[in-house]
Amino acid sequence: MTPLIYDRFENATSYSAKEQANLDTCTRMYHDMLFKFDASLIDTYIPADYVQHSTAASGGREGLRAFFLNRADSFPDVRMRIMAKFADGDFTIFHIHTIRHAGDPGMSIIDIFRMEDGMVREHWEVLQEIPVTLPHTNGIF
Repeated sequence: MTPLIYDRFENATSYSAKEQANLDTCTRMYHDMLFKFDASLIDTYIPADYVQHSTAASGGREGLRAFFLNRADSFPDVRMRIMAKFADGDFTIFHIHTIRHAGDPGMSIIDIFRMEDGMVREHWEVLQEIPVTLPHTNGIF
């Protein structure tokens, strides 16, 4: 599946030049690196003093590299899609739909990045398994 970008806040928010640059950098990072678990590009987007807050990856660049290698091996058919994104100052927030394998309803993932000098300085995430059925008709996204 080709990742699609849907920015539901696009018309609601006027971004500064810095915020737009941060959004553009993070969007490229998803397409170039994160969607592919391409560890070879980590140094392009992640500084040496990167701070990881995720519960899934250990610290720094090397922890992220190990995470990517594990996920690439564990989920060779993973599909991810940006559902929404927005920026506020040094922070960008992305809402991602991740499908790990055929038949998987997937996960709803919120990634929060603090940008510094055009790179991702810190990362937080919130993960939510998507149930097969929901108690409403609104959907997750």
